[in-house]
Amino acid sequence: MPSTSETGHAKNVANLSKLIEVCKGFGTKYNPSKAALKLTALETKLTSCTTDLQEQKNAEQAETTVRNNRYVAFKDRSKFSTKLFAAIKTSDVTDETIADAASINKKIKGEKIGDTAKAKTTADAAATEEPKTISTAQLSYTNIVDHFKKYETLLTSLGTNYAPNENELKLATLSTQIAAWETLNNQVDVAETASKNALIKRDKNFYADKTGIPDIAADVKEYIKSVFGAGSPEHKMVTKITFSKPKSK
Repeated sequence: MPSTSETGHAKNVANLSKLIEVCKGFGTKYNPSKAALKLTALETKLTSCTTDLQEQKNAEQAETTVRNNRYVAFKDRSKFSTKLFAAIKTSDVTDETIADAASINKKIKGEKIGDTAKAKTTADAAATEEPKTISTAQLSYTNIVDHFKKYETLLTSLGTNYAPNENELKLATLSTQIAAWETLNNQVDVAETASKNALIKRDKNFYADKTGIPDIAADVKEYIKSVFGAGSPEHKMVTKITFSKPKSK
């Protein structure tokens, strides 16, 4: 479901709380027959919406954190690839092997991930977008790992012909790095799914037809109008409390 701004969501919760307090102030005169409009039901709705709003924020922040962690972990991939390629060129290998390594290096260096990780901090669907990958092939983090796996396969095939003394260039180091990158990719997938589910849950609770905050608040206002009359001070008091719905896309 499309979302309003983060301010709009929080404002709806705050105004629902305000509406409840106004209704309490009416004392025994506020006595609707509809279960959803009773004070106990309104307070339960307020509690669930407050919880869903915070859970969505927490899930969004968790996603932002793992995306930022991944961005940092992948940031020096091009330098790493260049070092591996140089190490291969200076090993006892054939020209064909060097050509294969050059192709892998070119693909890795041809990618350019956005300068920042997830920059948006609002709780809407757009906030879950992947950092933009700019290249002729539009390659992703998954593709980057796949390219390094090709390095891994190539180095494995060389056997003792590839035996650098530097730990950072050893095959075991490359394998460890690939595993770490794959773990980060999986963490992003998990966090993104959790964030999207939290967003869906929040929006359904906030804006579902008839049971969402704006529709329930409208019914409360109608009930107060029926009890005190249109234009009465009591009715004017609640009409000043506004609620917003998401814009349709």
